[in-house]
Amino acid sequence: MKMHNSPATTATCGQARTPGTTRVPAPAPAVVLVVVVLLLTTALTTHGTTAQTALATLASAGLLGIELVRRLAEALTTRRAR
Repeated sequence: MKMHNSPATTATCGQARTPGTTRVPAPAPAVVLVVVVLLLTTALTTHGTTAQTALATLASAGLLGIELVRRLAEALTTRRAR
């Protein structure tokens, strides 16, 4: 018996697509970042830090990291332009 790729069949398999669209995989850096944040949160909470403190620490560290990368990129591109 041959299975047809009807919308009902593909929807039950989790592969439903509308015509003309392609499946876009999650970007690797975003997936790695989510995994690292979850691991750090788990590590901090298992070592006695409250969940609220762990999340606040990781959020502030992330914001500082973003600002550091922005300023570093700005400094490097300004030097190249001269």
